Amino acid sequence: MVSLFKRFHISNAEELQPDRQALYALMLALCLAISPHLMRLPVWFAALAFIVFLWRYLIINRKAHQPGPVLRFLGVITLIYMLHKHYGTLLGRDAGVAMLIALTMLKFLELKTLRDYMLVVFLCMFIILTSFLYSQALWLGIYLFAVVIVLFSVMMYLNHGSRDHLLAMLKRSASMLMLGLPVAALLFVLFPRLQGGLFGLPGDSHSGLTGMSDTMKPGTINELNLSEKVAFRVDFSSPVPVANQRYWRGLVLEEYDHGLWKERRFKKTAVSELKYSLKDVVEYTVLQEASNKKWVFALDMPVLKPDNLEWGPGRSLRAARGLRERLQQSLKSVSQYYYEDISDDTLAKNLDVSSVSGERVISLAGELYRQSGSDKNYISTILAYYRNNAFFYSLQPPMLDEHPVEDFMLNTRKGYCEHYASSFTMMMRLAGIPARVIVGYQGGEWNEQGDYMIVRQSDAHAWSEVWLDEEGWVRVDPTAAVAPERIEYGLDAIRQLVAEGKEPGSLSDEKIKIMLQMSLLANTLKGVTMFWDGVNTRWYKWVIGFGKENQSFLLKWLGFQQANWRDMVILLVILMSIVVSLQALLLFHRRKIFDPAIVQYQKFCNRLQGIGIVKFKHEGPRAFADRIIKLRPDLKTPVSLVTNTFIELRYAGNTGTFQQRKLAQAVRSFHPKRNR
Repeated sequence: MVSLFKRFHISNAEELQPDRQALYALMLALCLAISPHLMRLPVWFAALAFIVFLWRYLIINRKAHQPGPVLRFLGVITLIYMLHKHYGTLLGRDAGVAMLIALTMLKFLELKTLRDYMLVVFLCMFIILTSFLYSQALWLGIYLFAVVIVLFSVMMYLNHGSRDHLLAMLKRSASMLMLGLPVAALLFVLFPRLQGGLFGLPGDSHSGLTGMSDTMKPGTINELNLSEKVAFRVDFSSPVPVANQRYWRGLVLEEYDHGLWKERRFKKTAVSELKYSLKDVVEYTVLQEASNKKWVFALDMPVLKPDNLEWGPGRSLRAARGLRERLQQSLKSVSQYYYEDISDDTLAKNLDVSSVSGERVISLAGELYRQSGSDKNYISTILAYYRNNAFFYSLQPPMLDEHPVEDFMLNTRKGYCEHYASSFTMMMRLAGIPARVIVGYQGGEWNEQGDYMIVRQSDAHAWSEVWLDEEGWVRVDPTAAVAPERIEYGLDAIRQLVAEGKEPGSLSDEKIKIMLQMSLLANTLKGVTMFWDGVNTRWYKWVIGFGKENQSFLLKWLGFQQANWRDMVILLVILMSIVVSLQALLLFHRRKIFDPAIVQYQKFCNRLQGIGIVKFKHEGPRAFADRIIKLRPDLKTPVSLVTNTFIELRYAGNTGTFQQRKLAQAVRSFHPKRNR
């Protein structure tokens, strides 16, 4: 029985007194468990940890007194007060996680028995789980898996009589977790998926999400341009569109109120039909990051609406509620299309100029339209007006006065995409041409490591659409008239030009390409970054985003065309039984063959067999040694040394490295000869 307990490292139910090393190991485990939360916790948590750990150190090393019940009660009340003052509540994700960590720290002040130590270990396990409320990134999963190994080692240390091999315990803990991974994988893949979450997360669990607003005024999109966060990723099934066709439609803004654009109130109605050729259809899958907004971004122009999405104004797409987790959606779009008609209500809304002020800009629109003679020519005239009248693309434009369109067109003439889209749209309306603003993203960076496109918040963009009777809604991007680099090469090209003191539109394509070339080191770093992004993307698609559709696809691949709960449970039980049985066989086989003490003792027996002394199957080590000594008294010393050392290793619990080396040396020196 002792051998069985030792072989599988089972506690013998005798409570072992935690020692100083156990305390240090537990402190380290707690620090590792809370490390992902460090940047989210209040600064005063550092002082709390210092006081608690120092007091605990003094208790165990200097025999200091533990805090009494009154002091502990006051400490808890003070802690709750400080948490409420910092977060304004004791509920929710942030406040709840902070309270769990703080109370776990305070538990160190009353550690006495093994039960107290084990309770802290289990609390650390809960703290590890809370990290996934903030992120499910691959690196975090790997790190927390390592922390769980440390916690298992601490539990093993607390419950094991031999406490002199921490490294061996770490290896043993890792082995135990690795043995559990196949079972966990089977449960993950085959356990029936439920619709929706098991529980609702508090509201603050979605704080900090960035996304595009439902209104536009100068400055709103530029705020997104400062962020390098990923907005969405796109995996193309069709040829990838060229740069000047990568417009990602988000919101259609038709109401204008003194510089502010917003969506008009929209009732669910049939959307206008498009005419297009099947050869122009582009198929792709969008993996959109959580934003807490409803808008789903599609390549301009989406032609089909998935069942789980809704049509918004102007054939925009949106979810039923804010995206609080990543959304993976297969879509179809066309680059060449024609609208068949336009409703009177839409026509009137996109001709509204009631909020445009400034006689000079109204006169300018009328004069330029008279010179043009037609709607198409007028569009070209306005674009030429931007190019030929010292308009500049600027990331830091001056403020506009109470007549924003007039001030921009005739005075400041510096701005980014919002300024140009807004002013162009109003210049169209002033000439009697229906026009609206579209906001979304333009461009994208190709990830060669994963064969998909990354669209970042910095790619946020605004452009215009005008209605032409012979063509329908036509996309016009006035930004391209003054900063073609923004459309062809992205915002990085604009930033590089500004850094070198050059104006957008002043360099040829060849010079821009030379300017954007990166050094070998920069290219290497970018390659590593793209590789890691590809790994994380696949981690989400196949692990974090593994849902009912993925499960159904996998089961069909396995031959279950119409799998139900009963079939899945039966399959799960069968596979788990096979895996557990194989693991048990491997475990016993490994223990039998690779126990170093047994290996050395078997060598000892083989050498005795070479001189004619064979160990019987029923014979134990001590009985075998006694028989050898009776037969060969001259071998008493080496045989006793090998046998006693082997018994200490296998049955007395003395598994130290010194004993292992002692046995190996004794066997290595044992070379018996036959009697003559």
